[in-house]
Amino acid sequence: MTRMVVLLLGLTLIASCGRLDGLTSGVSGLFDRNGAGGLRGAPTEFGGVRFRTRMAIESEDRRAFLTATTGRGPATDAAEAGRVRAVEYCLRRFGGSDIVWSVGPESVPVSPLRDDRGALILRGVCVTR
Repeated sequence: MTRMVVLLLGLTLIASCGRLDGLTSGVSGLFDRNGAGGLRGAPTEFGGVRFRTRMAIESEDRRAFLTATTGRGPATDAAEAGRVRAVEYCLRRFGGSDIVWSVGPESVPVSPLRDDRGALILRGVCVTR
């Protein structure tokens, strides 16, 4: 029991310092220690299908990001999972949910962008209110 309390306390302290986000592993070399989403990416479920989304920061101010979403469902559902993860990131880091997309969820039905592992790629910039 004591071990569990110490572990939970340690994880809470790490998460509050923003250090937990740095534990992401790479997908196609796109993700580094500045990413967010945990070792396997953050899970999101759409239409009964679980998707995992990893994030990478693309600029020094941390507003520009890239998401890579994997799952066995339709690309439109994967795009929605990536959008949800991006909104969560922008809310948590910058206090707003507005995003300017360079490759957004609305472009997926026309021409989905995928990395060499098949993950659906979205790119955007968090915009504060």
